[in-house]
Amino acid sequence: MTRKLEGNGLWESSRMILPQYRERIVRAAAERDAEPEAAVHEDRLEEIAEAVKRSLALGLTVRLELRQEEGHGAEGIVVDASPLQGMLRLRQESGKVRRIAYRHITGASLKEC
Repeated sequence: MTRKLEGNGLWESSRMILPQYRERIVRAAAERDAEPEAAVHEDRLEEIAEAVKRSLALGLTVRLELRQEEGHGAEGIVVDASPLQGMLRLRQESGKVRRIAYRHITGASLKEC
């Protein structure tokens, strides 16, 4: 009993986690491990960066190929790009703004008008 009260034992013995939080942590770890990230070639990354920059600066429509949605992509105008946070915001034709992580993008091209 006295071992629990020594050092960090008091804190360790008083911590607990709610079951729903534990389930979410386990589920998130399983999802993270289930989908290995495929490497995108450096040339492809440059194409993506260039298309995103042009869309942001000139208001051009860009088509993004996404890893998570096989055969589908997202299309719209980039309204905000934050490489440090790893996210960009894309305004679609419907007016809806969608947040997309850079790590989910496998390709990008500017849409011809």
